[in-house]
Amino acid sequence: MAFYNSPLGLLSFLLLLLLSATATATTSSSGGIRLGIIRKPTPYVPIFREAPAFRNGESCNDNRIHVTMTLDANYLRGTMAAVLSMLQHSMCPENVEFHFLCTRFEPDVEASIKSTFPYLKFKVYRFDSNRVRGKISKSIRQALDQPLNYARIYLADIIPADVKRVIYLDSDLVLVDDIAKLWEVDLEGKVLAAPEYCHANFTKYFTILFWSDKSLAMTFDGRKPCYFNTGVMVVDVDKWRQGRYTQRVEEWMAVQKQKRIYQLGSLPPFLLVLAGN
Repeated sequence: MAFYNSPLGLLSFLLLLLLSATATATTSSSGGIRLGIIRKPTPYVPIFREAPAFRNGESCNDNRIHVTMTLDANYLRGTMAAVLSMLQHSMCPENVEFHFLCTRFEPDVEASIKSTFPYLKFKVYRFDSNRVRGKISKSIRQALDQPLNYARIYLADIIPADVKRVIYLDSDLVLVDDIAKLWEVDLEGKVLAAPEYCHANFTKYFTILFWSDKSLAMTFDGRKPCYFNTGVMVVDVDKWRQGRYTQRVEEWMAVQKQKRIYQLGSLPPFLLVLAGN
């Protein structure tokens, strides 16, 4: 796996604090903002201002940048902030296409995206949560046990076959630089790139049961494993499919069901398959 390991990664990512959700109709058509776009509020989907139309600069080509994120009403503010930050800082915002993964289609959520970003290129795909039923082990935080948290493992099976590379981002991030810089990361022939942190005690990500079992502990023999952030990944989708990485991650999830070898959700099986490779 290729890594970019500057203090903040190739791009500077900031945790989302808050996105103001104000119900309003736009009053000016300047900057490409349309008039009178109002969506009626629902009990669980916030209302956002319509964003301006972000247009490509003169130097842009037709190359697409594919971004995948999960989509859920509970985290919609984060998703909106992430999308807005990408468009704001991109030299070629019209080249960015979004692939949203959800466990169920929620018309109000999709309508909120359309009304906030009328010019956005995006598709919503349903992730069948049955694919992880019986495979998820209880972790130390309930939020980590949600099926959608595991959708990133299956994104190569969900997005269109003609998408060869994709950026996966968690919805609690905002970008402060051009997404194209992340898209252009050299994978050096590896299946993915992610921000790496080698100063953490890597052994703490796995239990005593794991390290005391020689057949399991030797998994990292010949490797120099470090923690990496699965919330920011550039993935060669073809290599992921060809290398059967989904199945390889699932195999470790099956081991976890038999004996508790880690504590934290979907991250450890990624580390077992990819850390140090």
